[in-house]
Amino acid sequence: MITRIQKPLLKQKLDNSKLLLIRGPKRTGKQTLLEEILNESNTTFCIIDCFDKKERNRLLNDKVLNQQSEQVIILREAQYLSNLREIIEDVLTGKLKCTLVICCSYRPIVDEELLEALEIEGMLFNFYAPSFNESATHFGLAQESELLEERLIYGNYPAVLSDLDNAESILREMIDEIINTQLGAKERVNKGDKLKRMLQQLAFNVGEPISYNDIGERCGLDNETVERYIQLFEEAFVLIKLPSYFNDNRYELKKTHCVYFQDNGIRNALISNFNSTSLRNDMNDLWRNYMISERVKWIRMNNMNKTIYFWRTHTRQQMDFIEVGSDQIMAYKSDPKLIGWEKRKNVKVPKSFTEFYPNIKTSILNKSTYWNFLTRKV
Repeated sequence: MITRIQKPLLKQKLDNSKLLLIRGPKRTGKQTLLEEILNESNTTFCIIDCFDKKERNRLLNDKVLNQQSEQVIILREAQYLSNLREIIEDVLTGKLKCTLVICCSYRPIVDEELLEALEIEGMLFNFYAPSFNESATHFGLAQESELLEERLIYGNYPAVLSDLDNAESILREMIDEIINTQLGAKERVNKGDKLKRMLQQLAFNVGEPISYNDIGERCGLDNETVERYIQLFEEAFVLIKLPSYFNDNRYELKKTHCVYFQDNGIRNALISNFNSTSLRNDMNDLWRNYMISERVKWIRMNNMNKTIYFWRTHTRQQMDFIEVGSDQIMAYKSDPKLIGWEKRKNVKVPKSFTEFYPNIKTSILNKSTYWNFLTRKV
C-alpha cells in the first residue's frame, strides 16, 4: 500500500483535535487511511454512511451522535447532510463529546467562512488519489517513470491500478456513478445522457478555451445549464477549471476558461480510448491533463497558497499553466515530445508572453523537467 504523505499530520490531528473535515474524490482511500491510523492506535471508531437516507434522518436528532460509545465517529459522504453545519457547531462548542471526522466527496453545505476557519486551524484536509510524489516514493523514481505511460492512460485511482485487467469497466462504472448520483444535500443532476455528452465534449477538447454556448448546442443544453454542471463537477473533484490570465494586452483572451479532468483515466473512459501511446494522436492532451491535474492535486494536498490560470491569445499562442504565489509567478508550457511520442519541433515559450510579462519565470514541461514541477512545495 502506498504511504500517504498526509498520514503523520492526520494522525497528529486525530490525537489533538475534536473535529476534522476531509474532502476529496470517491475511491481515493480516505476511509482506508483513517481505519489504518485508528487501528494502529487501538482507537475505537464507527462509520456512519450518510448516503443512506435512514442514517441521514437519524442524524437529524441531535442526541444520536452523543449516544455512540466509540471514541471517533466517521461521517462518510457527509455532503448529504442538510444539518452538517449544526453538527460541526455542536463539536466546536463542546456539546458533542467524541472526535468527529467528516468525509466529503463533494463540497459540503457549510459557510465559506467556516471552511476557511477550519483550514486555518489545520482541521481541513484535501485528499486525492496517490500523487506522483507518493507513488515515486513507494515504487522508486525509476520505476514510477517507467509507469508514466500507464498513468497517462489509466490515471491514478487505486482501484484501477490494482486491477488493470478490469480498468475500463471500473472507470466506466465510476462515470455512471458520477452522472447518476446526487452530488450533495441540495444539488441534483438531471438529463444524464446530455450530461455525459457534455463531459465527452470537454474530454475531446481538454485544455482548450471553452464556449458554454457551443457545448450546449452540441449536447442539447442551454449555456447556463452547461456552466452550472461544469461548476458542480468541479466541486465534485471531477473537473479542474482554469480562468484566463490577462492584463489588457493586445490579443489576450479575457474572462474565459479551459477545463481539465482530475484523472486521466476518467477522461479516456469518456472518449472510449485506452489505446497505448504509440497508437494515439492526442498525446499533447494526455500530457497536459496529467501534468496539470497532478500539479493541482499537489498544491491542494499541501494547502499551498496558489492561484492557478492559463494564458492564451486570439492567435492561439498559449501558456498551459500559470501559478501565482505570494512572492512569485511561474508559467509553464507542456511538451509531450518524449521517446516514441509526438515528433515535432521543440516547443518554445511564446514570444508575446515574454514580451507582455518579462518578470514571470517560464519553463517547458517535458521529460527532463516534470519531476520538479510535480513535487515542488514553493
